[in-house]
Amino acid sequence: MKNLLLILVLIGTSVLSAQIKGKVTYKISTKKDSLDQPYANPENTDAKNEVLEMMHESLPVEGYLVFNDSISIYNVEPKNDIPEWNNSNDNLTIESSGINLTWFMAGGNSIYYTDLSRDFAITQNAIMGPTVRIISKPVEWTITDETKEIDGYTCYLATKDKLKNKKLRAWFTPKITVKHGPKGFNGLPGLIMEIEDVIYTWKIVKIDFNNKEADVIVEPLEGDLMTQKEFVNFSGNIFSDN
Repeated sequence: MKNLLLILVLIGTSVLSAQIKGKVTYKISTKKDSLDQPYANPENTDAKNEVLEMMHESLPVEGYLVFNDSISIYNVEPKNDIPEWNNSNDNLTIESSGINLTWFMAGGNSIYYTDLSRDFAITQNAIMGPTVRIISKPVEWTITDETKEIDGYTCYLATKDKLKNKKLRAWFTPKITVKHGPKGFNGLPGLIMEIEDVIYTWKIVKIDFNNKEADVIVEPLEGDLMTQKEFVNFSGNIFSDN
């Protein structure tokens, strides 16, 4: 680990000190090979079979991260046919037709904003009814010495613990010295180029260092602020990342 940290420091000091900014396009996909087939297991409930069917029918989507040295904002490509959600009486009901679960799990209509200079990250979410802003805690990573090349950049593997002994795997490059990533994942000593979640993956498609959207990144201000715990109580933990 000491050798890894030394390498990261040496790489970081070799990069020009000019401000880094730009826009990253990620492709988000469902790992369908890792999923059970719907209706193959007689012990599955009808609800589980319906979810599996929607997962197998889901399509890849694009997510966009606009960033500068300290601030970033992430959102997913817009979707016009968002189904109606009914969260009354503590029951959530949805219509299965037209739902792309990859779009929802990639971020849906939420906006993820991070300002590292203020140690501040929020998610603006309107899925459960009124728009709210959820304050996020810093992500806790374990950096390893495993590497691979992505889009010409040497990337290091970092992991984040999830429930049931599962891990989220993130590949980041110290050559791009910003601590940002998609869907509010941040805090690593380099841009996150790829994420391998249990069922979903984020893979970089394009980096545009000249994108003008990075010149002005506006903080979302609509909706009341609440903590993650308050949001879990509000939503019933339906969209927990764990």
